[in-house]
Amino acid sequence: MIEIMQVREPSPTCTTSSRKKVNPLYLFSLVFGLGLLLWGMRTLRQGLQSFAGHRLQQILLRMTETPWRGFWSGSISTALLQSSTALTVMAVSFVDADLLPFGNALALILGSNIGTTLTTQLLAFPLEQITPYLMLLGSLGYLLIPNRGRFLSLSLFSLGMLFFALSLLKAGMAPLADLPAIQHFLRQLGDNHLQGVIAGTVLSALLHSSSATTGIVMLLTEDGWLTLPTALAFIFGANIGTCFTAVLAALASSRAAQRVALFHVLLNVFGVLLFLPFVGPLASGLTIMGGSLSRQVANAHTLFNVLSSLLAFPLLPWATRFLKKILP
Repeated sequence: MIEIMQVREPSPTCTTSSRKKVNPLYLFSLVFGLGLLLWGMRTLRQGLQSFAGHRLQQILLRMTETPWRGFWSGSISTALLQSSTALTVMAVSFVDADLLPFGNALALILGSNIGTTLTTQLLAFPLEQITPYLMLLGSLGYLLIPNRGRFLSLSLFSLGMLFFALSLLKAGMAPLADLPAIQHFLRQLGDNHLQGVIAGTVLSALLHSSSATTGIVMLLTEDGWLTLPTALAFIFGANIGTCFTAVLAALASSRAAQRVALFHVLLNVFGVLLFLPFVGPLASGLTIMGGSLSRQVANAHTLFNVLSSLLAFPLLPWATRFLKKILP
């Protein structure tokens, strides 16, 4: 029987009073690191969008003529944009403007769930040592390279910023492990995967990014705060929470656009219902595959999104009829 990592226990040498005190510098590192992580994600997306220009929208419209082409164009476009939320909001706006057929937009959403896994896989690499070089090359390129090439340099700088933000988060989270309230909360999550799903959903909705949530969960798992099965529950919930932005964008849109946003929610709920009963065996399988704990979490994120999208693809005709019936 493979033993899954246990949640870190408080040190017996620490007193209750010492555990309750956290240096303000660590809290600053935590807050600043989280801010940099979100800013880095946003800047990376903006840099890639500016590099692609309006051609991306034209390509999307051409590549969604059939559901299968829409599926692959959604995967590639999200990998370029580094945000499934951005592509989903774009799909909602296209459908609302009658530029994209409702049925083809659903295939685009399925593909976007696969493309978003690229960021998580990148964050699993131990690239802390080259982070300063990424930021230096990116900033120099932004200042010196003309035209659209400077936006690609901005994306390179933002990627380095993401790794730097993760190192700040790791430093800021370290002393919080000694707080009794944190220990109690994490132990509760270890026994209740549904609570992990809810926590991941809320965190992802607040951060407006499943990739940012996954990055934080990778750190918590690597440092022993979360068991691997609980980390998987967090990841499942993060995929539901990332739908929040698209749902807000669709509230004042047409019925067809609202169906696209609802489909995004139902797709990820479908994936959670499919995977949640098998959290334990899945964690054991990831452990057998090897790699660091961060890599195992990243692989779980990829596996969840790829399998749920592939399994949902044959159901697109039925989903189209169902959505038109509940949102006529």
